[in-house]
Formats: sequence, structure tokens, C-alpha cells
Amino acid sequence: MKLGIRRVGITLLVGFVAIALALSYWQVIKAGDLTGDARYNGFRLNERDKSVQRGRILDRNGAVLVESKPGESKRVYTAPWLVHVTGFHSAIYGDTNIEAQFGDYLSGAAGADPFKAVADDLLHRPRVGSDVVLTIDSEIQEVAEKAMGPLSGAVVVLQPKTGEVLALVSHPFFDPNRVEKDWPNISTASGAPLLNRATQGLYTPGSTFKTITLAAALDSGITSASEVFDYEVGTDGSGRSFHTLNVNGYEVYCANHGSPPPGQLELALPEAYAASCNVTFAKLGLRLGAQRLTDYARRFGLGNEIPLGIASTASRLSNAPNLLNDPASLAATSFGQGQLAVTPLQMAEVAATIARGGTAPQPYLVKQIRGGSSTREIGQPRDWQRAISPETAKQVTEMMVQAVENGWASGAKIPGVRVAGKTGTAEVGPGRAPHAVFVGFAPADDPVVAVAVVKENAGAGSVEAVPTGKAIMEAVLSRGQH
Repeated sequence: MKLGIRRVGITLLVGFVAIALALSYWQVIKAGDLTGDARYNGFRLNERDKSVQRGRILDRNGAVLVESKPGESKRVYTAPWLVHVTGFHSAIYGDTNIEAQFGDYLSGAAGADPFKAVADDLLHRPRVGSDVVLTIDSEIQEVAEKAMGPLSGAVVVLQPKTGEVLALVSHPFFDPNRVEKDWPNISTASGAPLLNRATQGLYTPGSTFKTITLAAALDSGITSASEVFDYEVGTDGSGRSFHTLNVNGYEVYCANHGSPPPGQLELALPEAYAASCNVTFAKLGLRLGAQRLTDYARRFGLGNEIPLGIASTASRLSNAPNLLNDPASLAATSFGQGQLAVTPLQMAEVAATIARGGTAPQPYLVKQIRGGSSTREIGQPRDWQRAISPETAKQVTEMMVQAVENGWASGAKIPGVRVAGKTGTAEVGPGRAPHAVFVGFAPADDPVVAVAVVKENAGAGSVEAVPTGKAIMEAVLSRGQH
């Protein structure tokens, strides 16, 4: 009898230990995965949402971007064009972007007063989640949306000194209020509206990349602002003349200065940058060499995923690891073509880094979590990494100002303000119109806004992207320093 009781007791003990371990695994270790997996947990999430009034998502000035009405689990997105920032909340398709990253705070599972939470549960009162306050300025966002027009592409607007994202535009977008009804159409749409082009879209930057080549060349001491370049002049089949450079059979040409006279032409480096001369920057890239250009590109952030808090894609110099060892590829990359693929966020970071004296700011989207009577600061100005010296940044700034005053970026001029900028007309293949690109910041002497604009297959950057960048910078400056 005693032996039988002992065996039963040991069996029960082993069973209790096994149950305790299983519960610990699923309720502690795998709790987050279970909570977030709407495929298997939709019913429980629906039930939880009925007892929780999910917190709001606000812009920097308190404007409501997302909210839940009392007694309703459905989210209301008052600014659907911000879906690539706010994301969506769905029991069927899960949570994305800010709705996902700060879901525990929004749902009241984190950051709430524990005593109040217990009292709410005992008294069957709905738990109220915390509010998430973004760095986004909805008025600047609307200006950027209108300036972007109906074209596909993206805009990123940063406060250079702090890294705050003031606006983030990605076209096309979709309406998160209809995500569950329209999902089959959204997920298969030819324009890829699910793609956040601002942080994940990879584009050829065109001549805007010359800013990195220029900074690298000046910072490493292989050139100076006073250097004067000689150009050979050749002609094409129509008799039109160009500045040319032959790199192992690859013909680099620049037609941005009109039709030069026969023989040679001289341009100082600031003039060559303002006129966006491919030949100059091919020469600088060949002087730098593959390793040094790669090193400086990484200092500006290429090759690393920029830490923003929502999904982003790392920009890259090329698809092949040793491509830049080929002189022709190195030359093409140095003036913004080749296999370069960069995000608009990366382009805005380049502008902000120059504006900030050579140190890249770490960009962020969330300022605060507000729950009940408490406020938790989330985003803080932080240095990400140093790219170039302050002296080099000052030189590059002056050349960017000259590009606006006397070059292809002249459409970005703002009366009474020194604006720094660079255009790009990024070739993307035969039979396709180039992407229109612009990067810039203002005021050049005390920057409060940096912007990057990409309009897909829109044509010349000076015609299509510059007016968008100017409108956004004017809007930020008119609202005062952020």
C-alpha cells in the first residue's frame, strides 16, 4: 500500500512540475509571440480589445492621428496617409509599425498604474491604454503630401539638431480604416502600397550622392575647394560637345554646362558641384579608391539599417562585394549611378549630417508615452555616428549653398534664407524616365529642417523634386524652429 501511494505521489509531482514548466514557457517565455500572433489568437485579442480602450496616437502638437471610441474596439485613423508610420491594428492581420512597436503601451499592458489596473479589472471597467506622442507634425506632413502630388515616391523631413522626423511620406499608401475589408486588393495592388518607400524603398540617388563623394574627397585631403579641374571636350554623333572622361572604355560625360568650345575647359570644384559635373566626381572617386569611398559611405550610414523604430532597409553601394574594384564601376558610383541603392531616409540623413556639422543624428519617431497623470520621455536627441569633420561639413555646406544660388538647385531659393541643396536626375534604365531627387536643408547657417525628396520616374530633379523640397522647407520655417 505504501509503495503504491509513493508511486502515485511521485507521478503527480512529476505531472505538476511538467505543467508548471509548460505554463512558464507559454506564459512567460512565449507570451509575446502568443499575444502578437493574430493567426491563432484573434479571438482572444478581440475579447481583450472589448475590455480595453486602446490609447491614442498623437502628433507632436497633440493632434489626434489614431483613436478608439469608448466602448468600441475599432480603430479610427484620421490621417490615413500616415499609415506607414502609425501602421494598423487588426485582430485578423496583426499590428504594424507604431501600433506594433508600442502595442503594449497602447493596450494598457505596459506603463499603466498597476493598482488602477487591478481596480479596473475588479470593477469591470475598461482599461485605458497610454497615448503615444509622435515627432510628426501633421501640418508639415500635409504640406509634404500635397507637394508630392499623385506620383509614387517618398519624402522624409528631419530636424537636423535633434533627429526628430517631422514628416514621412510614402506614395502610394492605403487606408488603414479599411484594411480588413480591402486586404485582398491592398496586398496585390501593382503599386505596392504596403511598401514604406521612405524607409524601405531603394532608389538610385543620382547626383545627390555626389555630396558623399565630395565630403569624402575633402575630408581625406585628396582635393580642396580651390582645386581647378581641366576637362577634355568631345562630341557625339550629332556634333554636340560634352566634357568627357574615358575610364577603361566606359565613357563618362557631362552635358550640364551647355555646349563647351573645342579644346579644354576649366572649372573650380564648387562650380563643378553646382553644375553637377559627372566627370569631376568620377575623377574624385577614382582618386579616393574603392576602400576609401566605401569607408566614407558607411560613415554616412550606407550598409547599416538606420535605427528609427519602424522597419527600414539598409542602403548599399552595390550588389556585388568587389564591384568597386572595377574602375568603371567606381567612377559610375562616385557620381551617383552604378548599382547604388539608397532609401529616402538615408538621403535625408546625409543632408542632416552635413547640416549638423558632420555628425549623423539618430532619427526617431516617438517623443513620449502619456498614461494617466504620468509622461515618459522616449525619444531624445542622440548622435548616431561621425561621418566627417566640422571643417569639412562647413565646406560642403558652402558648396551646397552655391548649388542653390548658382546651380541646378536654384529653384530651392527662399527669399532672405540661405538654402543648401543638391539635385539628382537618377537614370534607372532604358525606356524609363529618371527619378527626380532633391536633398537640402535650411537655413544653411542654423539648420532647422533637412529634407529628401524622391519622385519615381518623374524626370529632372531640378524641375520635379526641387519645388517639393522648397515648399516643405518654407512650411517648416514659417512655423518657427521645432
